[in-house]
Amino acid sequence: MNRFRVLSFAGLSVLAGCANARSHAALMADAEADIEAIRLERAMARFDSARTAAPDDAEAHRQYATMADYFNLFAEASRAWERALDLEPGDPVSWDGYARALRWAGAFETDRRYGEKLLDLLPEALRATTDRPMIYVSALLAARELGDLGGYQAILTEQLAARPGDPVILTALAAALVEAADEEGGIRGQAVRDSIGAALDAVGAIHEAVSETPAPNLYRLASGYDLIGREEESARWLARLVAAPDRGVLADDLLAEDLSSDFQAATYQGSPPEELLWIADEGLAAAATLKNRATWTTWRLIAVGQQAMGPELDPEVAKAVFDAALEVLAWQNTEQWMALDGLVELGLHPEVVLEKAIEAEEGLRADRPGFLYPNSRGYEREERRQRAIDRARIAQARILAQLGETEAAGALFEELATGSRSAQTLQAFGTHLLDTDRPGGALDAFVEAIAFGSARLRPLAERAAAAAGLPPKAVEERLAVRRPVVEAEMAEAALGERLDRVAPALVLEDQHGVEWRLSDLAGKVVVLKFWATWCLSCLAEFPDFIASLEAYAGDEDVVFLTIATWDSGRNEVGELLAEEGYAFPVLFDDGGMALDFELRVIPATLYVDPGGVIRFLQEGYRPAGYAEQMTRRIDALRTQ
Repeated sequence: MNRFRVLSFAGLSVLAGCANARSHAALMADAEADIEAIRLERAMARFDSARTAAPDDAEAHRQYATMADYFNLFAEASRAWERALDLEPGDPVSWDGYARALRWAGAFETDRRYGEKLLDLLPEALRATTDRPMIYVSALLAARELGDLGGYQAILTEQLAARPGDPVILTALAAALVEAADEEGGIRGQAVRDSIGAALDAVGAIHEAVSETPAPNLYRLASGYDLIGREEESARWLARLVAAPDRGVLADDLLAEDLSSDFQAATYQGSPPEELLWIADEGLAAAATLKNRATWTTWRLIAVGQQAMGPELDPEVAKAVFDAALEVLAWQNTEQWMALDGLVELGLHPEVVLEKAIEAEEGLRADRPGFLYPNSRGYEREERRQRAIDRARIAQARILAQLGETEAAGALFEELATGSRSAQTLQAFGTHLLDTDRPGGALDAFVEAIAFGSARLRPLAERAAAAAGLPPKAVEERLAVRRPVVEAEMAEAALGERLDRVAPALVLEDQHGVEWRLSDLAGKVVVLKFWATWCLSCLAEFPDFIASLEAYAGDEDVVFLTIATWDSGRNEVGELLAEEGYAFPVLFDDGGMALDFELRVIPATLYVDPGGVIRFLQEGYRPAGYAEQMTRRIDALRTQ
């Protein structure tokens, strides 16, 4: 770890030091009050001021790191956790937070150095504490992304030698073995699970009739059975773990996951609102972190909202929904959009909701934490922020209409539809026009939205046509005129921002053992598709991808390569290729190349110019205009 000291200035007087101490204490108290009142952004700012006022107070750094983590500012959180550990090297809470921050900073920043640092520091972390399960989870995820499960297992094996029989380390090692076996594929994964199950059965037999089993042993049984899919045994041991007086943090995440599964199952099964609400309240009571509390607050809103699904909204239910939605908004995370849209839809207290929608727009424009999930950068991030701003402004326009300010609402809808053209803004404008008896304009807006890819709006377009005295075929006639224009517009926009990133050195083997080097392809346009066997969008894209690959089969200046990444075992890839009859080369990303290429999402297709520079990145799979967009990108790079 990079150890450093913060030196005090020699000229400070005793009086100034006392004042500083009082200021620090007041800031900490105010920040804690802010957390209690769910004013989290202000709490984070006050903790930051407190650690500036008292640089040697580890608690101030811990609290600031916790808030940075809540807002997904993981690189910032990792620095604060590191400072806390400089001051108190043996603190298990800081090690837990530091491990999590390093793992997620590596994922969000697509920088392998964070994950490598986590694995380097893991022995030191485990010497300080072994009873923090999330340390192992963070390290396992980092090792998986780096393609270094073997190194992670070696660390655990070494720690187990120093602490023979440690149940938490044994559980972590079992998870690593299952992960490695699953990557290999075939029958090995089940064999490993069977072996772990036999070991757990032996341990369970010892503790079955013992009333005072230590919590770590209970954790091993509950977590281990969950790992291998034996849910009934896992639930039984988890119940004992939750009741154990020495449970500490061992039950927290297992309990949260168990309750989450219960809630989701109840939701999918259409359970009555009372049952959903009971589970949500249980989840809130068990939530041990700010993020868990925020999640359960959102799910509680879903449970309360189920009571508002009838034809009429009972006043008591309306108040409960409104209060629950305001609480979700207070947590200032990306779930606030669901709460805001729900309030707009129900028309509850529009004046208050209008203020919240304006606050959301202001927060997005100022790039404040919590308003946008920080898993993108550059052009992509600005594109997502603009869509979110449009969403906030659509909410404002709808509320203005609810308040009877029809002219102002119409002006805002029209401004959005013309200044930020998308299926989202055009649909909102068309709906407003239809609601205000202007079906002709609504028809044009809906047709344009359909051309942008929102096919589900066809019934609304036909309804607008009927209201305008036109036959249903009018929709298709107008669409035939507008679709080519809109598709050309979308194809141009789909090129996105031109990147200027030198491609990292790529040396990978394919399924036949042939080694591919990106440097050997200099002078050619290279199309790299990253995918995974478990990714449904990736698999759905293959027919279009293969069609493009075949279209360029005789073109020696263009090379297509697919790279299986993120838990795509060689056996699984081989089975998929054989089943589908695919013969193209598949390279295996065994060393975390997806991180080096700065990928956060798959499928992802990168376009590398003849000079080895990444110029375009397409994330996700969009069927419309697929071949045309690929051709446009390739043609743009031929002239490099």
